[in-house]
Amino acid sequence: MKNAKCKMQNASLVSRFTFYTLHFALCTLHFLMFLILVCLMTFFGTSHAQPQGRHALPYNHAAYDRPPTEEDLSIPREEDVAFLDGVLKTIFPEGMQGLSDEQKSIEVLRYVSSALLLKSNGGSATKVLREGYAICGGMSHAFRILCRKAGVPSRYIGAFYLRPIMGSHAISEVFFGGRWRLLDPTFGIFFYSGETYDGKGEIASFHDMIADPGGRTPMKAVSRPWGGKYDRTLRAFGVQKVEPDYLKDFYGAPILDLYRKYLRETFPVAYGADDLVSFPVDADLLSSKDLWFGGIDSSSTDVVLLALNGTQNVGSHYLGGSFPPGLHTWSIRAPENAVLTVEYYSADAKPAELKCISLKGLHLLSYGYGGKKATFTFRMIGTEGILAVTCPAGSYTVDAMHVYIE
Repeated sequence: MKNAKCKMQNASLVSRFTFYTLHFALCTLHFLMFLILVCLMTFFGTSHAQPQGRHALPYNHAAYDRPPTEEDLSIPREEDVAFLDGVLKTIFPEGMQGLSDEQKSIEVLRYVSSALLLKSNGGSATKVLREGYAICGGMSHAFRILCRKAGVPSRYIGAFYLRPIMGSHAISEVFFGGRWRLLDPTFGIFFYSGETYDGKGEIASFHDMIADPGGRTPMKAVSRPWGGKYDRTLRAFGVQKVEPDYLKDFYGAPILDLYRKYLRETFPVAYGADDLVSFPVDADLLSSKDLWFGGIDSSSTDVVLLALNGTQNVGSHYLGGSFPPGLHTWSIRAPENAVLTVEYYSADAKPAELKCISLKGLHLLSYGYGGKKATFTFRMIGTEGILAVTCPAGSYTVDAMHVYIE
């Protein structure tokens, strides 16, 4: 009986051991299947995720409203910090203690607008300030770097297709009081919420002025810009309302009339040096089957002049990672089912590769690259097509563009 009982107990133990072993094996199998499923989901999920590499377009529709970043306070390595400190001592002989960011920004605006002559120049803010001259790009850059050195976040604003006269304009915004504010060092002006400047109102942002070009009161921190000097008298000018004929003798029209016109018409606008912008190109192949934008001469000058003096949208003289990064958006009118070719010629010795994105009404049939030329051939679906041309890696200098129906 004892042997029989022992055998029954042993059988029970074996049965339990077998059960638990099988249970453990099944659990292990389920866990392994779970891991495999996770791996498959990760693999296929990654392959269908939003691209983050060279084909990604870093576009921010609300760049005008983004908060400041470390970049907006950074001083580039090529700047002479000791020299910039010396300039700030000239602007603030009694120091900056107790001054608001608004007060500091206006004083820097006054200095840059007064001390620099209006003459083309480029390079670092140190170079521009030492040499004593610049146009809008150099003036706005010097203003930004001095504001940052004074502890006020500042960023680049680029406005394009300003016709007539300017073509494009580089401006600056500073950040204080929880929002961006437009101060234009080229003309020494800003736009204010009150009829007189009392420091209690709001300085407008560039986006404010785009939304309401005719609004707000224009103020100036200089009697007249580009004098090439800065002294105690200029520092004591204060802030005054801009007179209606301000700089009319220089431009042939009051600068405020031109400025408000530009605010109504400018496109595109870059809110920051890294803000991707789209330069429009209009191609009406219903009127002409063969269109050229610029000539093949290893220079982008004629494309720049077309953008400045022309009457239609002709893109820009560059694509890709410039200042700011840009792409071309073509609006094409052509007969239905027409086969058309878009050609780009580069002024670069070894041009970067271009990519195209059909946005509406165009099927890409073929593409090719040879030397300084990029070619894209399409078939129209209807009579209107939209096409984006980008330079995902590097920068591309446009010599000429050609579009024609085959």
